[in-house]
Amino acid sequence: MIADLEAKISSIKGRIETKQRQDSPVIKKWKRVQKTLADFAQLAMDHDRADVANSVTAFVAGTSRLVDELPKEAPKKRSTKESVES
Repeated sequence: MIADLEAKISSIKGRIETKQRQDSPVIKKWKRVQKTLADFAQLAMDHDRADVANSVTAFVAGTSRLVDELPKEAPKKRSTKESVES
């Protein structure tokens, strides 16, 4: 019973962290895109196009890893005044 509650707490914390991320819309949209691509890969397999299905599956796996990572901060741009003074 305690393990179930701990699992539930962990799940809720994960959802809260996901909602607080700045790229939350990307994560939400990715789940829809992932489902659509999975359906497409299955369609390709049903019509004997294993090559297409494998490519789509590999793309989904790679992109999924990228989406799950926390976004890295973009490097700050140098102002034009700094480059003139140097």
